[in-house]
Amino acid sequence: MRTLHFGVLIAVVASAPQGPAHTAEGGIETYLLGSRDSFAGILPPSGNYWNNDFVFFSGEAPSFSAGGVVVTGPEIDVFTYKFNFTYVPEVTLGSARVGLNVNLPYVSADGEYTGELTSGFSGTLQDSGEDAFGDLTVTPLFNWSQGKLNTMLALQFFLPTGSYNTTSVNVGDRTVDALNAGKNRFAFDPTVSMTWFDPTSGWEFTGALGVTISAKNDDTDYQTAPEAHFEGTVMRHLANKWAFGVTGYAYQQLDDDSGAGAEAEKALLGIDSLQARVFGLGPIASWSTTIGDRPVSFKAKYISEFGAKRRFESDKFWFTLGLVF
Repeated sequence: MRTLHFGVLIAVVASAPQGPAHTAEGGIETYLLGSRDSFAGILPPSGNYWNNDFVFFSGEAPSFSAGGVVVTGPEIDVFTYKFNFTYVPEVTLGSARVGLNVNLPYVSADGEYTGELTSGFSGTLQDSGEDAFGDLTVTPLFNWSQGKLNTMLALQFFLPTGSYNTTSVNVGDRTVDALNAGKNRFAFDPTVSMTWFDPTSGWEFTGALGVTISAKNDDTDYQTAPEAHFEGTVMRHLANKWAFGVTGYAYQQLDDDSGAGAEAEKALLGIDSLQARVFGLGPIASWSTTIGDRPVSFKAKYISEFGAKRRFESDKFWFTLGLVF
């Protein structure tokens, strides 16, 4: 039975988060699009906040490559649980209130591809799947408020702590071990979020703009170009503590990926650029209550992606349970 080993060009990210395709290495952005929505520009009162994020997305792409393997019609299903903890102390830094967020995802993913190897093999390849922790993120937070307008600066650091292995293809079994929970590189994502909220009318308008700057993946000699992302949300908050609205995002790489790994991928696919983009839009609803004397919140959203270029196009389902301590 013959097994071929390659450098990884596939990853699943959840932070922040992250399916494979040919774009920002791994086929999906470092920052998990859709992570910021309602009240993203507001830092809550001092305390400890624990959000449990449950994210499922299923997507397809025309093709991607993985170190000598060209696959067409890839399909992938990814489930992510994100442990999302925020600490807000009773201190200020100048005019800014401060906080700290720590985010650790656990990823379960599987995929199926139609593959063609440079050796001449072709046929369906079933991914052996991935069940592992992703990359840890640590984010200092700085918040300013002026009347109904609130501004948040988040300095998100992605640490390469997640599971990552080089790709292998078992020709005899028609399986590929390519999915990874981690990106195997550092990244930095400064993001500014602004929320305008009128408690009298209940209307909320939130926007968040950030750019992800990634280090090179030395194992694959692949440099992902800067990734710009904008997220926007409009909500109407009702007196019964329900809220309804629409949320979405736009993602655009600002340059082309580089390095020997990126050049090899372009050559295999016969394309001139790996620069990627995607858009997403969908409904969002939330409800706040108390259980005993503990505040609890529930939030659900569905985002359908469209206009994808050199990237997976997915349907994303997201549920959040928030607790205050």
